[in-house]
Amino acid sequence: MTDEKFDRFLSDSFKAAELEVNTPISELEQMIAEKITVNKQKKKQKQRRVIQIAAAVILLLGISGAVFFPEPVCALKKQFFQTILNIGKSINISLNSDGNQLQFQNHIADEVAAIQRDIPFKILVPQYIPPGYTLDSVKQSPTDEQICIIISFSAPNAKILFTQTSMPEKFSSSVNVGAGQAKAEKVQIGSVKVT
Repeated sequence: MTDEKFDRFLSDSFKAAELEVNTPISELEQMIAEKITVNKQKKKQKQRRVIQIAAAVILLLGISGAVFFPEPVCALKKQFFQTILNIGKSINISLNSDGNQLQFQNHIADEVAAIQRDIPFKILVPQYIPPGYTLDSVKQSPTDEQICIIISFSAPNAKILFTQTSMPEKFSSSVNVGAGQAKAEKVQIGSVKVT
């Protein structure tokens, strides 16, 4: 839009609103830009004041709490820092399991950690084991030429062997399930369907 058309548009708009403008467009644009800048600065100042007041209130509460209740505040501070340190440690969250499943997963992790330092590859741990299975063992196979880790689980009339083998420049893992009356279902893993 040309300056003349824009000037005519503004004049017509202001006349329709019963305002008359004889100021050139460049001055109008400058005035609008200055008003926007002033409003932004005022908004930032208000936000700074709110933050400063909030910080002052929190500081005042902290100081008055420390003066009036020194032992509880010190204990709370110590507990707060301990909680922050604990967050950095391993956290197990299981949304679909109960406490027994979480204990079971921790038991598996402990068993794997016991032999991990002697193994040159990271031992993979199944994230889900069907209910009713217990951990039999996590051990290195003494008969294989390559390093082979066998994690075995058992349930009444069923067994799962999870094996991992390190070969030169390759890695292999397999799952063997022995269940007399098991039902197989097709499951999609990535783009592959397996039974």
